[in-house]
Amino acid sequence: MLAENTNFVKVAALSDVAEGKPRAVRVEGHSIALFQHEGAVYATDNQCPHMGYPLVRGRVRRGVLSCDWHGWSYDMEGGGCFTGGCDDLATFPVEVRNGDVYVDVASGGNKRDDAHFLLFKEGLLTTDNWTLSKAIAIMLAKGVSEEETLNLMVKHMGGHISTDQDAFNGGRKLAMMMNGVKVARMYEPEDRLIPLMLAAEGASGRLGDRPDRRPLPPPIDWQKLEDWIRVFTFDKEWEGIEKCLITARRLGGHDEKIVPLLFECAVQPFFVDRSRNLINLGHLAELLDQFGWGLSEELVCNLGAKILGEGRGRPSELHREAIQKLENLSPIFDELPQETSAESTVDYDEDKFSAALVSGDLDEVFDAVTEMLTAGVPINNLATTMIMTAGDRMARTPVNMSPGWWDLQEEMELGTTVRKVLRYGGTKVAAKALYHAAWRFFSNRWLNIRYQSLTEQRTSTRSAMLDEDAVLSEILDGIESVRIQEIGRRTREYLNAGCSAERLMAEMGLSILKDDNGHNLLSSIYMVSEEWKRCGSHPARNQLIVGLARWATDIRRNAGNDSAVQTAHRFARGETATELYE
Repeated sequence: MLAENTNFVKVAALSDVAEGKPRAVRVEGHSIALFQHEGAVYATDNQCPHMGYPLVRGRVRRGVLSCDWHGWSYDMEGGGCFTGGCDDLATFPVEVRNGDVYVDVASGGNKRDDAHFLLFKEGLLTTDNWTLSKAIAIMLAKGVSEEETLNLMVKHMGGHISTDQDAFNGGRKLAMMMNGVKVARMYEPEDRLIPLMLAAEGASGRLGDRPDRRPLPPPIDWQKLEDWIRVFTFDKEWEGIEKCLITARRLGGHDEKIVPLLFECAVQPFFVDRSRNLINLGHLAELLDQFGWGLSEELVCNLGAKILGEGRGRPSELHREAIQKLENLSPIFDELPQETSAESTVDYDEDKFSAALVSGDLDEVFDAVTEMLTAGVPINNLATTMIMTAGDRMARTPVNMSPGWWDLQEEMELGTTVRKVLRYGGTKVAAKALYHAAWRFFSNRWLNIRYQSLTEQRTSTRSAMLDEDAVLSEILDGIESVRIQEIGRRTREYLNAGCSAERLMAEMGLSILKDDNGHNLLSSIYMVSEEWKRCGSHPARNQLIVGLARWATDIRRNAGNDSAVQTAHRFARGETATELYE
């Protein structure tokens, strides 16, 4: 009989584990694979570390255990993985006593305490969604804080974008990461894995080499650097901008001036057709707020410089016309009052402004912005109108032709970005940003969407009382089943009946994120949720939700990442695919 303090437990008779006929046993909640091979008995985790297939269904050759699903192979005794970089197999001490097999589960297990970090690094380098899902799930299950996980993403992303991405793709990846993080925080921890995985996918990519960027030698002061950044922005010389930003950081005492200067440069008239610049700078500003200069410096200095210094090409005739109009408007910006949070007493014809935005006439669009600004309408109110106009258009756009979902999302996103520019850059810069956002509406004049008043009530009375659970289930099924023609109507009925919009948005977001195309909707999921709450008294706010439901349905595809994410959750909980076979 074994001593009381031993960790070994009897798991099987030796006669039950024949050569070439492995057996799975349950020990303290673990599925353990037992093998007799070349006269010795081995015990390993029955779960393949790659994707959880039971290893008793694999094959053994000369001490190498191979999984039958994807062919990953392991050293049966030590657990080392031959195929992946850090997915070692858990193995356990075995003793054979009096014809019985004993296994010490407590003393065996994983060989690397940092395996989850190595796995995460592998996922960030390879951009593999499954590896990222698994690594994040394991890290969170092991008690690694979400903050630490995000810090690793930001650090990797800084090196990746600075060495491997231009302004366009760097901005796209930054947006994916930031929107993934925002959406994740809308949900409880158990529902955050997919948006966090999408955030990590945005941060992922190969790391290249580049020489260290050192600051300019003295004598240098902030005024010189500010002037040079403006010059290099005009000349499209991003490396000069980066050098100046790095120098400003090393000077010290000027950190709070950097983001406002980036926004000020980005609203120059010659950037009028580069509206993504403002959106991407908004993400950079939020990144810096959240993670601080210590983690964000490389990304802010490099991507900020690339955004301002990107090649712009020769403007078209309409672009030249818009640039000239903005240059002529320069005097009005100095006379604008500072934006306040108090309710405005200025009369504001919101329908007039909304109709002008979608008029398709450049003079009418820009004149409307000028009229509202000079009348004292708060910039936040004008941003709200842009957001609601975009949401209303999304709710009503025809889907029998190209519906322009991404264009409409960008209209909405520019409205929210104007709020960020106001916060980080001040009234004058935000006023200029309004014209850049308005240009996007003008550019979308090709969209075949009939104008409708924003301020009129969408329904005079509430719909008949509905069974909220049943209708919510029908809406989600309509998204899953791609029933685009009815999804808008059912969503409006649900909202008009007074059913919970917050519940619908939460459930809809989870449904959208099952789809491989869910990353395209990350921005809208977050914006719709935030702006619906912010604009509580606006008669058109439900159109934001209707538009999101229609886009989510139209973009739906049958292939999703749900399987990988569910498997990752099983890994984290210690449950595996082996349970499907035992």
